[in-house]
Amino acid sequence: MYLDSNPDNNAIEKVALFEAMLKEKKYTFFDSDDFELIIDYYFKVNFLNKAKIALDLALEQYPNDLSLLLLKVDFLNGKQSFKESLHILLKLNKFYPNNIDVIFALAKVYSILKLINEAISLFSQVYELIKLDSNQEDLLKDLAYELMQIEQNLFAIKVLKHILKINPSDETSMMELGVAFHEAGKFREAIIYFKKIINESPYNHLAWFNLANIYNIKEKWKDAIFGYDMCLVINEKFTAANYGKANSYIQLKEYQKAIESFKESFLYDQPHAYGYCSIGECYEKIGDYSKALMFYEKSLEIDESLPESWLGIGVVRDLNNQPEQAINYIKKALELDTQNSEYWYIYAELLTKLKKVDDANSAFKKVIELEPDNIDAWIDYSNFLFDNNSKSEALAEIEKGIRFNKNNFDLKLRLVAMQISQGLITEAKLSLIEMQSFNKNTLNQLLEIYPQLLKDQSINDFFEIYKDDSIK
Repeated sequence: MYLDSNPDNNAIEKVALFEAMLKEKKYTFFDSDDFELIIDYYFKVNFLNKAKIALDLALEQYPNDLSLLLLKVDFLNGKQSFKESLHILLKLNKFYPNNIDVIFALAKVYSILKLINEAISLFSQVYELIKLDSNQEDLLKDLAYELMQIEQNLFAIKVLKHILKINPSDETSMMELGVAFHEAGKFREAIIYFKKIINESPYNHLAWFNLANIYNIKEKWKDAIFGYDMCLVINEKFTAANYGKANSYIQLKEYQKAIESFKESFLYDQPHAYGYCSIGECYEKIGDYSKALMFYEKSLEIDESLPESWLGIGVVRDLNNQPEQAINYIKKALELDTQNSEYWYIYAELLTKLKKVDDANSAFKKVIELEPDNIDAWIDYSNFLFDNNSKSEALAEIEKGIRFNKNNFDLKLRLVAMQISQGLITEAKLSLIEMQSFNKNTLNQLLEIYPQLLKDQSINDFFEIYKDDSIK
């Protein structure tokens, strides 16, 4: 009786019979439901070879069974044989044009194959077929997930709202809805929605949390902190709100309050590497370098693969006038995150300080390669080249930066200054005339950044016609 009443045990019983049949090579009858149980079990325990044997035998006996064919589709998808599963699903769709499972499976394969329009059309069919059925909540969740995977966040919002209408206490969907609003950039709509939920249910901590997240994104830090505090008043163990609040305090440069918020989360959650690293960064910002180092090191004790902590130690060592020690920690951070332009930038500046010109040059090149729209990086790299007797290269890099960044004004100011410093007076005058025609304040800004240019009398005479009253 117990075996029959427990689905898992019933599956194990069928699997035992199936394996005995294979071992003894004696025929045993299994109906299609039995095969489905056996194959599902093998999928769960990841015995894919046995699943294939059972699937092949099942389809020999029941070649047109829909459930078994859909299991075959799952098996093929697991092997990434998507075109083969698509072929099966297209045939099934002809015979079962309104079957939700077939349509949904076909839509997912289209999605995987990047046939997005076809996928969306079928996902829409699925939604229309199930939206009036309150028993299809799990399928609606799967649908929302699939839509978010293909960045159809507006459609996902619609589905998630529908789920919450059916089941307002569904916490997973409430969290996913916050993500979908964020990804869709629908911040105003999100604020209206979550405020409505709060008005109807003031003790919904996830609505407060999502509202606070939106305020964080909108840089309304104090409103965000209020939202996180309300979330924590309702559910003090919801430590994600502590992290959100800490981030808001960091943006307000209230680092001590951020530290306290991180530490509050440790009352309910095991301290983890990211939390310790964030505390270390806060202590770094307020100049308490010994505590910063302590927390960065605590972070690495938990997870030595966290590049932010290696970087943090390197930065603090440099701030403590230990650049030779710092360089090794920065290198380690780069080993763990080779494509991080910020790390390369810090590395380049540290190498410059240590007079390691060739290595610094390579590091600056890497920054530009990874982040060609970083104007400060172009300027700093050109300054580095200029200071290290590569003036023509410095000029070439600035010109290259201007091409990459659509005639950026700051880069063009730097170009004029470099042209003058290299005696390219005619070119500098032409550049300045062009810039002045678009921005009458060009000269003021140029001389504010490079006042030394007025030391050259010929340039001073040329500038005279552009000077405004504030410079005379």
